[in-house]
Amino acid sequence: MMKKIKRLFHTKKAVSPVIATILLIALTVGSVAIVYYVVMPLLNRSNFYAEVINIKDTDKDSRYDQISLILANAGTTNVEVIEINVWTCPKGRINDQNYWSYHPQWNFSSVYEALVLPGEPREASVKSSNQIHLTIFEETYYRLEIYISNNKFPYYSDWVILNDRIGDAGLMDDFEEIDLQAWGFEGSIDVPGWPSNNYNTTGGLLYGPLAAGQTLYLPVLNEDFYIPFYITGKIVIFHSTHGNLTGQPTVQQIDRTATPFRARNLYILGLAGSWGDEFPAGAIALTLNVTYTDGSSSIWELGHDYIDDWWYNSNWPRECVSAPYGKIYEIDLGRQVDYPTQPIHTHTAGFGLDFYKYVQYITFVDPGNDASGPHLLSLTVK
Repeated sequence: MMKKIKRLFHTKKAVSPVIATILLIALTVGSVAIVYYVVMPLLNRSNFYAEVINIKDTDKDSRYDQISLILANAGTTNVEVIEINVWTCPKGRINDQNYWSYHPQWNFSSVYEALVLPGEPREASVKSSNQIHLTIFEETYYRLEIYISNNKFPYYSDWVILNDRIGDAGLMDDFEEIDLQAWGFEGSIDVPGWPSNNYNTTGGLLYGPLAAGQTLYLPVLNEDFYIPFYITGKIVIFHSTHGNLTGQPTVQQIDRTATPFRARNLYILGLAGSWGDEFPAGAIALTLNVTYTDGSSSIWELGHDYIDDWWYNSNWPRECVSAPYGKIYEIDLGRQVDYPTQPIHTHTAGFGLDFYKYVQYITFVDPGNDASGPHLLSLTVK
């Protein structure tokens, strides 16, 4: 119609009153259509924006089920969020949809939270049973898929690293010293006839004395601060084919099912054993298994790089044979107060945990066929 009018204008031809009236009506209708289909949507557009600011594991099952979002509406009309879905993908795999994981139906706690007013950005929280698995060993990207009112197509956010959105909720902010005997670990002295407190010492050159019912602050390899270790009054000594340790259990475990926790590190005081150098090169004298509430584990096999004899005199000339491996810190405990008053030492060691997850079990497993008899004095987590 506009082309017809322009052509008549340029040719300067006369038109009858009837034709002129028809053209005027058509122009008016066309103008209304332009206003309705072009101008009105521009005035009523809803420019929507969303971003994850925090993700939580509220039920401590090591899968993330709650997301905090920033929702913003730069349009001129109210927007209602109808549906929220989340896509995740490992870093470096975004271009391959085979690696995309779909986590649908993230819901507000009430329908009123789904309303986003113009010019009023706000924080909202949504939960889902389609939970997200995260680990410190892999960076995960996320993308939001959100359906809003008055919009046929969903809003998609950019792919962004999700690991950076994990908060500190549940993550330990202070040390927890674990009382091994309170958690059922069996204490034993491995030489029959010796005093039960033969591990008490006069104190080493720098650390000690070692005595029951105290907290020692000791260095740990690669840590800038001393770690507190609580000494319960007994030594946990694992199974050995020597001495009276043949009856010691091969498995000892801390069960934190009722009180799971998130922590960055597990610290150990101990591992040196009364026959700690009497197992073959390359063999494993003890296995440490930290199991998380999703069933996954962090496992360390402890050989000669962690365990040697706690009697200095067994390793002439009084050397800690494990220290050169760079996995343990040597702790000189001085001399035993009681018989046989030998100079002894032990180790500290740190183990990094998957702190995105909650710890359920800490398990020590002895192979049961070796003579090492490693000791455990104390555990600390943070």
